[in-house]
Amino acid sequence: MAKTGWNLFVNDPDRLEKDFYEKYDPDYWLYKIHLLKNSHDDYDKIKEILTVDLVDVSHEDYKRMIRTELHFLYFQMIETLFELIFALSKFTRQEIWLALTFSNKRNSPYYYDCYGNIRDLSNDKLKDPDLWAPVNIGGARGNIEIPLLRWIFYDTFNIPEMSKEDWKINLDNIYYFLRKFAKDFSDRDEYNAYKHSLRFFNTQYAFGVALQGSSNFVGRRTDNSIVYLEAEKISNDSYSLKECSKAFDFETDYNRCILIYDLISNIIITRKAMICKPPLSSAVLTQSAMFHKHKKEDFEYKSFFKTSFPR
Repeated sequence: MAKTGWNLFVNDPDRLEKDFYEKYDPDYWLYKIHLLKNSHDDYDKIKEILTVDLVDVSHEDYKRMIRTELHFLYFQMIETLFELIFALSKFTRQEIWLALTFSNKRNSPYYYDCYGNIRDLSNDKLKDPDLWAPVNIGGARGNIEIPLLRWIFYDTFNIPEMSKEDWKINLDNIYYFLRKFAKDFSDRDEYNAYKHSLRFFNTQYAFGVALQGSSNFVGRRTDNSIVYLEAEKISNDSYSLKECSKAFDFETDYNRCILIYDLISNIIITRKAMICKPPLSSAVLTQSAMFHKHKKEDFEYKSFFKTSFPR
């Protein structure tokens, strides 16, 4: 396979597609989520194993580290999810592995601005791809039209038990969650502070507000918080420096990670079923996750807040 103006040659693109969908393991994410969640929740039972060869261990700091790792696993999973979404929406299924590999190469035909698209979605301004655009697909009932959003997560599969109203709620909920993920991910300074040199402090945090002279105040406190520096642009070449404290919620991070796992799994298993011989249609119908019964409040942060102070 060669693209005009770019020297890339692939001997067998069909084999490349099949290898990707057959070998991609969504459960990698599930195992990692539960490795962190179970290590934290059962810490007292297994702490002697987890801290072998360590001395002077602060067990509270160790557990806080696990919670922080799950928080940023959530960010990593968001990035993975959107890379898959945009690669599928912009390129053929046969090109998925190539698109994921070369999406950040500006001179490649597979380049796209993933971070820019995520930011646009967070503001509900995403136009390319239009996730609600109609897609024509073929099936046993002839050609039908479904939203791109449904095709991304369910391919051409239909779920017999799902009514039209169920499908509408299901897709509306998926879109709602995608926008939530996009808004979280667009806070690049927080994620970059984690990815690059761990430029943050892992701390407890408390914050209170009261009227002057009053003994009544509104306060929040959490054991889960990171502190990092952020530069706010004032003009073309001027910035002000801020110290940011960002709290997070371990249980909600866990719930959101599981939700993203379900979305990634849907993308992979439906397409794996299409290219495997014999087709795995019955397995897909039982494995595909549906979201029309999800309660949005179960995925909202209970103790989320962020504060910034000049430095």
